[in-house]
Amino acid sequence: MDNLTHGLMGLALGALRRPDAADSPLSATDKAVLLGCVLAAELPDLDNLLPSENSVVHALQAHRGLSHALVFTPVIAGAATLVAKGLFRSARMGPVYLFSLLSVAFAHLLADLWTGWGTRVLLPFSAQRWTLDWTMVVDPWVTLPLLAGALWAWLRREQWRRALLWGLVGTVAYLGVRVSLQTVLSHRVRGAWPAAERVQVFPAWLSLTTWRYVVVLPSEYVTGTVALGSAPHEQRRWPRPGPEAVPASARNLPTVREALAWARFPLVSTAPQPEGGTELRIGDLRYHLGGEPTLQFILELSPQGELRAARLDRGGSAASLLRRWRTPEPAPGAPTPEG
Repeated sequence: MDNLTHGLMGLALGALRRPDAADSPLSATDKAVLLGCVLAAELPDLDNLLPSENSVVHALQAHRGLSHALVFTPVIAGAATLVAKGLFRSARMGPVYLFSLLSVAFAHLLADLWTGWGTRVLLPFSAQRWTLDWTMVVDPWVTLPLLAGALWAWLRREQWRRALLWGLVGTVAYLGVRVSLQTVLSHRVRGAWPAAERVQVFPAWLSLTTWRYVVVLPSEYVTGTVALGSAPHEQRRWPRPGPEAVPASARNLPTVREALAWARFPLVSTAPQPEGGTELRIGDLRYHLGGEPTLQFILELSPQGELRAARLDRGGSAASLLRRWRTPEPAPGAPTPEG
């Protein structure tokens, strides 16, 4: 999730604690709890500052690493508590630490978990990426209720707690709607493709009722969109890559293995480079627009199979992606789903 949403959610979670005195100014403990919750919600993303050899390694290893793991939450909460306690020296440490711990778990780890990228919450015991696929990484409708509550709390300070809690209620209600839609639309796609090995629906840009889907058949992927009140709309099919899609000399490269482990519906392609060597592209169809992948890792390999460079291609600028989203291409041929 984006950092604005993390911080606002941490602030709202801090309001779950009843102030020491309802009709009096905030105590030092009250202030420290709110500050600790905001800090705890933001601190895990300091791993963005960690150095890495290339953008692929940074995206897949440095970011959402150990700082986003459950075992590390007491450390993050402890750091947030120490900072808050340092600023409000008379604050009681117990409530500050308890709510900071709550904020790390729910305002950051859970908020990242419900996006599509995936979070390795079980590190160091498992490197598997877990995701709930409820929202995009940036979803204005998650953020706006929290932001409205924070602004209301700032303008009407005597009602600050009620304002923050109502903002949290609005966000939780929106997430509940998305979970329900995900369930309904998943069943609808599954009904259209009963022979599929696997069916998955994913959030679409700036849309509540329209989602993207990927259907896994024995030899190919089917991509498309599905909306509330309409049947699944197929956009494109892609062949499923076999083991031979990745050059044998590159299969054991750590960056290649990491990219393949990240991709739940991988697309793999290779192309010779003018100066020799191979360009290897690894994409994931959960990030598709009009059936075309938008996010890919591009790895440049030497003739000996060594990694020369690696970068993350997001499919163009935000403006170009928005134009593609507004004018989706028609499905080529629109074949009939298998029954």
